Order: sequence, then C-alpha cells, then structure tokens
Amino acid sequence: MRGFHFGQIRKIEKGTTGDYVLYIQCAWRLEDPNGIVTGRSDLWEPAEIDPDMDWDNWDYEKNENLQDKQIGLLLGSYDPQARSYVNENDRLVVEEVYADAYGGATIVLTGGYRLVIFPAGSRGEDWRIFRSATNEPHFVIAGGKIDQDT
Repeated sequence: MRGFHFGQIRKIEKGTTGDYVLYIQCAWRLEDPNGIVTGRSDLWEPAEIDPDMDWDNWDYEKNENLQDKQIGLLLGSYDPQARSYVNENDRLVVEEVYADAYGGATIVLTGGYRLVIFPAGSRGEDWRIFRSATNEPHFVIAGGKIDQDT
C-alpha cells in the first residue's frame, strides 16, 4: 500500500499527516510531461541495478527500491520518524480531480504532474481517501466501485 498526504502537513505522535490521506492498494502511476516518474511496480525494482546483485536476498523493504528513490527525488525531503517522504518544495499541489466509471481517478497536480489510480480487479479494496483527525467516514473504492459498507 502506498500513502499520499495532501493539504497542510502537521506533526503527530508517529511522524506527520496531511489534512487528507490517500491510501492506494491497486495499480497507480505518477506521471510528468515526459512519462512515468514511478508507479506501483517500481516497489519491487532495486533503485540501482547491480549485475552481481543477490536477487534471492534482495528485499524491497530493507534495500532501496526504485519507487522510493523516485518519490524521494521528486519530493526532496524524508521524515525518518514517519518513514515517509515530504513535499518540501510545494511543487505538487492538487489542481483538479477526475474519476472514471471503474473506480479510477486522476489527480492533476501543478507542474504537469498527474497521479493516476486504476483498479485492476473485481474485488478487494482499491483505494481510500479520508480526512485525518476526524471521525468522518472514508470514501472507499473496492472492486472498482464505491464500497457502500464503509
């Protein structure tokens, strides 16, 4: 699962959180005008290719993976307490949001960036968005449609 935080970022006990939190469990990609910056599949790719790499012992959580590297380069800062990257340059501000008929969404960001979410299965949670620090219900997409049970 990949989490993205939007709005005012504030400190909490275990690190930081934004006004809005987006958790994505389905396929996604972050694009810029030149192509794909990173996406879900980059989690399982090493940040650097080493011809002598021991693939049997490489672990995306213990070793730097390509997804984390690309997000880190884009956002510019890392919060070790929260174990997350922080947008220090205000380059990625939400401008528009579009939805499709299958539970997908495109979040248009400043600088020509787009976060594209595309469910690719018929069951299971795809993504959710919610306001942090509230008891408001979460908006959840599961199996490519709105989950009415949340």
